[in-house]
Amino acid sequence: MHPRRLRRLPRTALPAAAALLCGLLASCSSGSASPAAAGAAQAGAGQATTVPPGPAVAPSVVSSPKTLPPSRLCAVLDHSAARQVLTDPKQAPRLVPGKGTAPDACSYTAGDGSAMLTLNPSDRSYAAELSAAHSLVRDPASAGMRDVKLTEVTGLGQGAFSETTQVLRPQQNVAYVVWHAGSQVWVLTLADADSGKAQGADRLVALARQIIPRLPA
Repeated sequence: MHPRRLRRLPRTALPAAAALLCGLLASCSSGSASPAAAGAAQAGAGQATTVPPGPAVAPSVVSSPKTLPPSRLCAVLDHSAARQVLTDPKQAPRLVPGKGTAPDACSYTAGDGSAMLTLNPSDRSYAAELSAAHSLVRDPASAGMRDVKLTEVTGLGQGAFSETTQVLRPQQNVAYVVWHAGSQVWVLTLADADSGKAQGADRLVALARQIIPRLPA
């Protein structure tokens, strides 16, 4: 979703990424006419207009996005694991990025398109992740967010914390669990389009504890 990996989103460009998520989620009313288009249609109602025939125009061809094989992490975050957090989860395809390499991440969307769950390794150390989380708590507005809450998690790897936040535009609730296990830092992310406060950190912690034995060394 972002060349600086999913965990970078809340630090730099989560509002833009949330817009991309909104496009992926069925709850964002895909396919509805824009207000401007609807207004133009109403204004033109009842007005007969004669349009001379023009040359035939061939329909445009829209190419399907290229996809990659599922990440190896989908053997860790499998369908039964995703079902602990999402209702009727569907594995999301890995899209080929415009440039660079695709992140090693496994994602699922809820059956009704209202939420997305992702597992990915972080490209930063645990200390850097924790420092960035504290910075965001102090100044959420700089990242287009509010109500950022940070909680230490015990009994998960060598160190862990959870984080919840609200993205302002478009409105998204995001919950994270970040933990250090072995030589790798892992991140579980739950983003949803609900209008209430960010939820889901407790469920993510429970899921992280369930999948940690299956993580690659």
